[in-house]
Amino acid sequence: MIDTLHHVRFNRWATARTLDSVRPLSPEELDRPIGGSYGTLRATVGHIYMADSIWWDRLQGRPADLSRYEPPADRAAWEEQWLALLDQYIEYAQAADWNQTIAYQDTKGNPYRNPVWQTLLHLTNHDSFHRGQVSNMLRQLGHTPTPQDLIMYYRSLDAQAG
Repeated sequence: MIDTLHHVRFNRWATARTLDSVRPLSPEELDRPIGGSYGTLRATVGHIYMADSIWWDRLQGRPADLSRYEPPADRAAWEEQWLALLDQYIEYAQAADWNQTIAYQDTKGNPYRNPVWQTLLHLTNHDSFHRGQVSNMLRQLGHTPTPQDLIMYYRSLDAQAG
């Protein structure tokens, strides 16, 4: 499952680049209703963070309690906490039993079971989908998002190795 591990690493890399793109925005820009996704940049980015937190708890066998996942009010603390969480995903993925099945409930209480590899690929796909929405919202506000294509991630690995 080396490809899944790469995707988990990519997810952290791309999220950091998204945070780089939204960091300079004012609170007014973050909260301006734009439409699409969750309506504002702050809400859309917050949704990605909350989903990452929920899926982490599920992988750890803990029930998801939505009241625990509100992003910290301090943006720097939020970024630090989020990237540390994504680092934990990488550590987890490096040692994971990819075929282990996790049992969890969705936020409505419906029970599900999925292997770890499906869960981690879902997470990276979910985050990529919403990061694309964030990029679109940034453009609507007149900002240029930091590129985060998967091929750019692979090229960054080649540059580090070279």
